[in-house]
Amino acid sequence: MRRLRAVREFTPEPVPEQAIQDILDVGRWTSTGGNRQPTEVIVVRDPAVTSKFGDWGARPAANAPLVLLLISDTEAATFDEGRMAERLALAAAAHGLGSVIATLKNEGPDQTKTLLGIPADKRVRTVVAIGHTDAAARKALPPNPNGGRKPLEQYAHWDRY
Repeated sequence: MRRLRAVREFTPEPVPEQAIQDILDVGRWTSTGGNRQPTEVIVVRDPAVTSKFGDWGARPAANAPLVLLLISDTEAATFDEGRMAERLALAAAAHGLGSVIATLKNEGPDQTKTLLGIPADKRVRTVVAIGHTDAAARKALPPNPNGGRKPLEQYAHWDRY
């Protein structure tokens, strides 16, 4: 699980249908508070729509061949939505696919509701962009100055801060 990384560079190769079904099934079985299951998913493969997601702040979605748009009942479902997003990313990794979780910003949520016919009372913010990792594009990126992780001693506190 420590190998899961945010991947923002994808090839145009489509994600196989069976992989999509498996990823969705993992999301369906994600546990939720009180088993409320407040989150639904729209599977988006239309480049015109994913491009708009990129325009609305979820930049990695613009070049992903598959974007899972999460829709929740209320703002109170944010925690369950986050859990599902992470599980969808892990399921994608199990299929050898890259992914990244991103959010729609500014007018993005409202525009997305209008574009995709989502009821106004639903929460729309989170997308999971998924695809085959473009290894060459990732290697060409400059090194991340914030790369790596803090040592455990700076991250974990025992019994008190």
